[in-house]
Amino acid sequence: MKQLILGIAASVAISSIGIHSLASEEAKLISEQQAIDAAFNELGIEVLGIRFDKPDNQWDVFIKSGQQAYEIEVNAITGKVVAAEPESLEEIKAELSGDLSHEGVSGDVD
Repeated sequence: MKQLILGIAASVAISSIGIHSLASEEAKLISEQQAIDAAFNELGIEVLGIRFDKPDNQWDVFIKSGQQAYEIEVNAITGKVVAAEPESLEEIKAELSGDLSHEGVSGDVD
């Protein structure tokens, strides 16, 4: 009787593993980045670019929402937003290309 119960349990376990592996093979999950992109698209947010501002130890994230563009400065150690301000697309392009002379100055919050 004990062997019969163990045999049934083993059968159920093996068939369960087969069902789970089949389901995971058939279901192609999207990546974490694709989920973020879908959420941003739903809100109408476009990421224009990102750069690391070494002197300030922060990430400068440039986004566009509707007709307005923004620079969001994120502390690279704490992950907290240091500043968020509207900017023109021209200024964002200049910052991403490194053409602005005041960029890279320690303490710059622009």
